[in-house]
Amino acid sequence: MRAATETRQRGTRRQELTYCFGPFRLVPSRQLLLLDGRPVKLGGRAFELLQLLVQRCGELVSKNELMAAAWPGTFLHDSNLKVNMWSLRRSLGDTQIEPAYIATVARRGYKFIADVQASIGEIEDDPALADPLPLPNPPLLRDIVGRETEIVEIADLLADNRHVTLAGAGGIGKTTVAVAAARTYAPRCRDGICFVDLATISDPTLFGAALVTALGIRGNTDNGLAAALDYLRPRQMLLILDNCEHVLPAATIFAGKFLTDTSPSRLLATSREPLGTATEHVVRLGSLASPKSGLALTVDEALRFPAVQLFVRRAAEWSDYQFADDDCEDVASICQSLDGLPLAIELAAAQIGRFNPRELVALLDQKLGFRAPSADGTPPRHETLMATIDWSFRLLSQKEARLFCLLSVFSDAFDAEDAVFVAEAAGLIPIDVVTGLGSLVAKSLLSAQTWGASLRYRLLDSTRRYAAERRKGDPACDQALRRHAQCVLALFERSEEEWNWREPADWTQRYLGRIADLRTALSWAFGEAGDPALGIRLTVAAITLWSETSILSEAQARLEDALALAKTVACDDLPKAKLACALGWSLFYARKMSNENEVAWLAAIAFARRAGNIEYQQRALVGFSFYLLQIGQIPRAITHLEEATALADRARDLTATSEADRALAWARAFAGELSKSRPVLDRLAATYSLAEGRSRKDANEVYRFITVRFNLPFVAWMQGQPDYAARLARDAVDAADRGGHWVSQSNALGLAALPVALETGNLDALEGFTMRLRRNLERERISRWVPVERYFSACLRDLRGDPRAVDDIRAAIDELIESRFLMRIGSYLAVLARAYLRQGRIAEAREVITRAIAHQERQGERWCRSELQRVEAAVLLHAGEPLRAEQRLQQALAEARAIGAMTFALRISTDLAAHWIATGRRPKAVRLLAPIYDEFTEGFETPDLVAASRLLQRMRSTPGGCGHYRQPGPMHARGA
Repeated sequence: MRAATETRQRGTRRQELTYCFGPFRLVPSRQLLLLDGRPVKLGGRAFELLQLLVQRCGELVSKNELMAAAWPGTFLHDSNLKVNMWSLRRSLGDTQIEPAYIATVARRGYKFIADVQASIGEIEDDPALADPLPLPNPPLLRDIVGRETEIVEIADLLADNRHVTLAGAGGIGKTTVAVAAARTYAPRCRDGICFVDLATISDPTLFGAALVTALGIRGNTDNGLAAALDYLRPRQMLLILDNCEHVLPAATIFAGKFLTDTSPSRLLATSREPLGTATEHVVRLGSLASPKSGLALTVDEALRFPAVQLFVRRAAEWSDYQFADDDCEDVASICQSLDGLPLAIELAAAQIGRFNPRELVALLDQKLGFRAPSADGTPPRHETLMATIDWSFRLLSQKEARLFCLLSVFSDAFDAEDAVFVAEAAGLIPIDVVTGLGSLVAKSLLSAQTWGASLRYRLLDSTRRYAAERRKGDPACDQALRRHAQCVLALFERSEEEWNWREPADWTQRYLGRIADLRTALSWAFGEAGDPALGIRLTVAAITLWSETSILSEAQARLEDALALAKTVACDDLPKAKLACALGWSLFYARKMSNENEVAWLAAIAFARRAGNIEYQQRALVGFSFYLLQIGQIPRAITHLEEATALADRARDLTATSEADRALAWARAFAGELSKSRPVLDRLAATYSLAEGRSRKDANEVYRFITVRFNLPFVAWMQGQPDYAARLARDAVDAADRGGHWVSQSNALGLAALPVALETGNLDALEGFTMRLRRNLERERISRWVPVERYFSACLRDLRGDPRAVDDIRAAIDELIESRFLMRIGSYLAVLARAYLRQGRIAEAREVITRAIAHQERQGERWCRSELQRVEAAVLLHAGEPLRAEQRLQQALAEARAIGAMTFALRISTDLAAHWIATGRRPKAVRLLAPIYDEFTEGFETPDLVAASRLLQRMRSTPGGCGHYRQPGPMHARGA
């Protein structure tokens, strides 16, 4: 229920033969249906059916003609036609009782009844996609009967209650009513509706993973429930937890925490029993009303009862049934016998094509014994439903029954091709499966839904559980779970190949939708009766999905299991290298840089070397080096990166090669080797552009465009190009924003945009970038950026005069150190020392700058040595030690010049010149500062250059010396 939008380029226009009806235009030559100029996705063979009906509008088109057009030369059960016709009607929004476009002619065929105009019209080459026809009350998969009062009641309750649970027996229609109520309530949900289908999981430990996946939370969420609560806290959403009875303890814990939180969001749960929270408002969903036995009713009178109305609608839908007065008593008896349960009624109605109502009454009485009262005179509804499913199952042919059982292995929606693959092991051929799918849909044992240009099928929860029990008792189905795992393996191995060419948004939608079956297959493969080798292959195949969608916490647990098993079973070194690399990256984004990360990367390097695979050797070396950079081990990182670049095959365009070049240039910048770093970063920045297409190649180009701008801006700033640095950083942030690359954007913010904004004194940019990072952390919970965001937010408050912010700066730095996120920690501490100086807290400033210098020397981060020496000199000046301060400034200036850091040289010269002026050495101060200032060609509005300019103007406008020595105030615009 979550929607995503994307910008598409408008194409050129061409003249095409077009059929127009209502707001639609049908373009046969392009196989295109347009709604208000935007394409509508049609499922299955719906386009062929619509084209034939439109071209023969007003005429009866027989079932045989339609099937010949959609499935030429193929014999299929006519239920396949009904499934596809239903899908077509839904795409047209034509699901009301009185059709607007397609009318059914009982037992004969269909007729297109809307006015159609044929013309030659202009059609764009690449129009933007449209959603199905918007209606005042959007239809669900099927129309709802007899629940209008409950729907309104639940929507009203949600306005006044944060947690509403819809409780009732299986098959009573809880999900249908909940979704309908949610749509009614939707206008009050500023941030939309999120539907979590808990029927796709059976393990309560997966509750958090299912929740964060549905909410779209990415990253390394150490605690799924906490991440979900953090995500919901600022939002006004409706969260639907469907089928909670499978994972009731986990759902109850979450609901309890949700209710104690301050979120304005609402929780709507469906369950066979209440969750039991203190303020839960429970709505009991009852049966559909049905007439009592023995009443002589007419058709109109009988149809006033929702149970009868549902039975008649479903019977007419699948069997062209015409309700007559003579059937009223029998239909009423069926509905009463089935206890008014909607699903049971639909199952019975699906048999009308085979039995008439009177025969159905006899069968129900004979086979199910519904007329035999229980202790309280009423059969338990769950038993009624199970008995009805069992009765429907026994009416299936042997092949249909076997297929029904086999389909229970799927946790979520599946394609016909998936069913064919699984059913092959039980001796069913493709025609058996395709025909059987249509028959099971017609008998309401299986649902069908549109998915892109095809149909996908799904068992309802109650029918899936019944089918699974039947499958366990059928020896022919013994291999079903293995076949399912093999099917999922084939699917995700195909996803790896398609990742290289399929449009990223389409790829993600296609394969993220299969994550429930991935979880099921992995659980079986690593279980007692499973296949560890198959599970290892499946884990490797799933790495791309986890990486692309940043589902890191779930990936980490699976990867650890697979890697441990890979050491105990026969497994090649390359898959182990892939597992270890993926594990290293999943740990890389954890809150704390643990030693497990180093173990994973070293294992990956060893596996890749043994496998003789250059690409994965590079990947592992680069990944390990990024880890080393994060924990402040710059020399070690350079050693491994030099090995990685030495492996490069320059004739191949390996991502790992360019990443190795970039990482080495970055590491050398940290080591103060700016002259070696800058040319490489400039070359990479010039190599990659902002591609405008939507292919994977274009996406990779954009990714590399962004990543090189993680590193280049800070180097450019140090070398005296503050405007260029700020522009590069903003380009990276904006490019990531346009592409929805939230992890990349967080990296660009934390590594480039925020530091550059802080160092150049652009407080408006600093504020905007901190807000962006904060929003990103709600989308993609990358734990390591949390204290970084807190640090820059506190710095902003400090620079705007909040005296309490300095304590928050220190707390954020302490958290970074505790997390071992030590890269740049020396410069962070220097900022804290300057903040202390502005408050006159000299002793604390001295202690902090001493720690900063120790970190810088220990970590080999020479890039900031001169800046730390400058801040240390400021501390010495404030402490009344001017001689030592001057000596330290001269050392700092020599260091800045040695590495080519013009910005630091300017800062140091400004401070040193101010000190010389204060001690009567004005000419010497001018000779020092003026040449350095004149080297700059940009950035004249930044505080660094403004401070230098003002000092030069003051020196040139004041004749003679400056008198006796006095302790100067800080000349640097950002403080000492």
